[in-house]
Amino acid sequence: MKKNRIRIISIILSLIIWIIGVTSCGSQGVTSVEEGKTGTGASADVTAQTETIGTATKNRTFQVDITMEGGTGKAFIESPVTLTVEDGKMTALFVWSSENYDYMIVDGVRYENENPGGKSTFTIPVNTLEEPLPVIGDTVAMSKPHEIEYTIHWNGDGTEAGTRFDEDGESAEIPSDTDGGEVNLGTLKQTGELDLSYATQYSVNEYGDYTLIHINGSGDYLLVPEGKEVPEGISDEVIILQKPLDRTYLVSTSAMDLICQCDRLDCIRLSGTREEDWGVEEAKDAMEAGEILYAGKYRAPDYELLLREGCDLAIENSMIYHEPAVREKLMELSIPVLVEMSSYEKHPLGRLEWIKLYGILFDAKEEANSFYEEQVAKAGPVMERPDTGKRIAFFHVTANGLINVRKPGDYIAEMIRLAGGDYIIDDDSVEEDNALSTMNMQMEDFYLAAHDADIIIYNSTIAGEIGSVEELVEKNNLFGEFKAVKDGQVYCTEKDLFQKTTDTVEFMRELNAIFDGEYTDHEYIRKLE
Repeated sequence: MKKNRIRIISIILSLIIWIIGVTSCGSQGVTSVEEGKTGTGASADVTAQTETIGTATKNRTFQVDITMEGGTGKAFIESPVTLTVEDGKMTALFVWSSENYDYMIVDGVRYENENPGGKSTFTIPVNTLEEPLPVIGDTVAMSKPHEIEYTIHWNGDGTEAGTRFDEDGESAEIPSDTDGGEVNLGTLKQTGELDLSYATQYSVNEYGDYTLIHINGSGDYLLVPEGKEVPEGISDEVIILQKPLDRTYLVSTSAMDLICQCDRLDCIRLSGTREEDWGVEEAKDAMEAGEILYAGKYRAPDYELLLREGCDLAIENSMIYHEPAVREKLMELSIPVLVEMSSYEKHPLGRLEWIKLYGILFDAKEEANSFYEEQVAKAGPVMERPDTGKRIAFFHVTANGLINVRKPGDYIAEMIRLAGGDYIIDDDSVEEDNALSTMNMQMEDFYLAAHDADIIIYNSTIAGEIGSVEELVEKNNLFGEFKAVKDGQVYCTEKDLFQKTTDTVEFMRELNAIFDGEYTDHEYIRKLE
């Protein structure tokens, strides 16, 4: 009887070992995942660094650009990559440029191709965007299958140079519960409002000495004068900003130039951008002198430093909505969070008009209004000139060889139109499936849209400058067939316009000079030979 029990146990153990051998895929430590499905680890918990995304109160989908190392470079995962957060778990949809990848291995788990007959597609768990993701892709393109190691680098910071999912760092899904509705201001009575010419993303109403600021997608803020109390009866959802605001943590890079123009750099004590990454010289100088301290990026602020320095306001861009835990923590520490939405302005002068808001926040109304009116006057002659009829392409080439262009509703596209050009991307060719201001195109599609463009402008802000037409053609031989290349009408931007908001009109003037054939001196756009 005992021998029979031992024999049964032996059979069971043998069966278990056989099953393990079948499912091991011939590779130690690799767990098989049924085709089209994800197994253990497919919805991995989001780590502390990206808990921001995983702990969101509602599911969301967004996109992040990637760069890749490994392989020959002939095949790659298309960028941007779609990330999905659901029930605190994050997954990435990897779509290859090739049909030849039959499986991927990530963290020892094997994932099967979900799109047989089309571009190889995989849904892969993502634990963090803070670190590169090593993966193995098995390709059947050669005489026999080969497992190739790759490293995926996430470039979704939104503040640094490099291929990233949106040049302006504005791709977040904006909460719908911050876009309107009456707020209770107790006994306060409205006495006036700010007249805005082009800006549509904020409004300002006056209540005697108090000021109510509403920002679309951000909320309502009551600006309380120095030495005065918060009135009774104010709605809980109204965020209180108690003056003076002179210990600000500035994360939104587009705001710095406007604040400097108001001569209120002294109100900024803490920065979410490192000294070397600023395109605003005044900010660099202030950080070098120790007048502004680096306090960490939007997703990982130095809370101890913020408290020690008495931070009284955090000015963020919409990327903070990817980090709800950070926003909540700041508010918990009595640091009000104002989400700046200037890059959502469709008109470039609307984006510039945000200087009025910073004039109000930092007691520089006269300086802000004077500068804005001066710039509008300069823009008038440019916008009043007739359309040149020139077709214009504005783009850069990504690390994966895709062509990144501005969407037709973007402020750069509008600048081109206001300066008298015809932007090559129209509304009919764009599917508005996300909040990004840019989109990637295959080179073949871009060729069809732009090969006959009169002028092409290479955007160096993201991918770096190019020094010659030859260097552009080296990126893809098809550029040699473009009309603008043959006619010698190729240009490259030289400065980061996003950080230099106050030069909006100057950029438009340079565009107009190029379109009119009067290009001579330049500051932002250089002609390539």
